[in-house]
Amino acid sequence: GGSRTNTGKPFLANDPHLSIQNPSVWYEIHLDAPDLHIAGVTFVGVPGVVLGHNDRIAWGATNSEVDVQDLFIEKINPNNPRQYEYQGQWLDGTVWREEIRVRGQAEPVVHEILVTRHGPIITAGVSDRISQPVALRWTAHDPGTLFRSVAMLWTARNWQDFQAAMRLWDVPSQNIVYADIDGNIGYQMPGRIPVRAGGEGSAPVNGWTGEYEWTGWIPYDDLPAAYNPAKGFVATA
Repeated sequence: GGSRTNTGKPFLANDPHLSIQNPSVWYEIHLDAPDLHIAGVTFVGVPGVVLGHNDRIAWGATNSEVDVQDLFIEKINPNNPRQYEYQGQWLDGTVWREEIRVRGQAEPVVHEILVTRHGPIITAGVSDRISQPVALRWTAHDPGTLFRSVAMLWTARNWQDFQAAMRLWDVPSQNIVYADIDGNIGYQMPGRIPVRAGGEGSAPVNGWTGEYEWTGWIPYDDLPAAYNPAKGFVATA
């Protein structure tokens, strides 16, 4: 915050905590167009700044590490490998057909993956110590609005605009820090965070009874946030 700087204006620094790689994860970018002045870093293929600043606000991110993945042990129908049990009934699963082309082979290697109401079965070929089929429930398997959120940040002018963008930042959940030229600082943890009917997601659970289902999402207004804290700074990691 400005109360702690020589200029009286906020200072924002961001370390996204991604290891150095070659090719790099991040690429610097500066976009200048009528009514659009943004600079920062982006991923390859993203047509704009992911983390950075425009001429009014700045934002940065580190991963919030909230638990948005659960493993569900499934019961497969012994008479039909494309069905699984849920609350006393055999349900038809969806089958993903994955074709993997291998150098030197004329035909691709084909994998068929059964997808239950909880997500794809991920245990086949992963470990010979896992004898039961396990499905991965993950918020990233659902359609998302992350890049709509990022695009709104490019033209955000204040905390209210920033908050409107954060409501659409769903996956991956992040710790987002904020500063603006009017002297304000803030923090928001956005994201689609599941509410569980039972358990806390720390270990695989049975998928056939329904007692561990996700029943919804934590409301945005209940997620951690701070705006101009009295201590004069925000730190996340």
